[in-house]
Amino acid sequence: MGALLEVKDFHYYYGNIHVVKGINLKVDKGEIVTLIGANGAGKTTTLQSISGLTPAAGVRGEIIYKGTPIQKMHGNKILRMGLSQVLEGRHIFSKLSVYENLMMGAYTRKDKAGIQEDLKRVYNLFPRLEERREQMGGTLSGGEQQMLAIGRAMVAKTELMLLDEPSLGLAPIVIKEIFEAVLKIREEGTTILFVEQNSKIALNTADRGYVMQTGEIIMEDTCANLLQNEEVKKAYLGGS
Repeated sequence: MGALLEVKDFHYYYGNIHVVKGINLKVDKGEIVTLIGANGAGKTTTLQSISGLTPAAGVRGEIIYKGTPIQKMHGNKILRMGLSQVLEGRHIFSKLSVYENLMMGAYTRKDKAGIQEDLKRVYNLFPRLEERREQMGGTLSGGEQQMLAIGRAMVAKTELMLLDEPSLGLAPIVIKEIFEAVLKIREEGTTILFVEQNSKIALNTADRGYVMQTGEIIMEDTCANLLQNEEVKKAYLGGS
């Protein structure tokens, strides 16, 4: 199927601080790939660099999406190419309704029929959003806000969805629901790269995983193999 995204010898600097140190990763079309590691490892910076949300001045190396180098490209242009990010902490519009929040995802689109089809997809996946479509975003529970943020990315006609810490602050039953939705979104044709602090659920959801430590990728493998790796078990899965 070929790589949809390739990150090659990528570095990121916040001023003089070398945050990401020459990483290489790829995501093939149709895959779910996860990036795990401790807080401060550089995972969020990596995602935000891919989606064009970090200042281009700090970038060294290449990020290639659909064959096009995007490492110096503005986030709006990257979004129009079908790559969108669901940020850590949801970042929904609290004073807009659920419907208005979803429609914010469609602001780059002109195909009204296609937008309505994607809204139906969102409502099928997350029926609670349809029930609450007139409700203000800020009155939703944390889990519903995460569903809304993912739904907004779906309405953006996303080919590659980046998710940053989708389980953050959510109850276990809601986390299960969110990751079941991630699998369904992939089944519908969206490729997914996500960062997740809960390494166990990450490795049980994704096809392949990268382990990041202090700005470097120290390991990559299928998730099945990473789940059996003694180093990964000890460092990230709560024992051997």
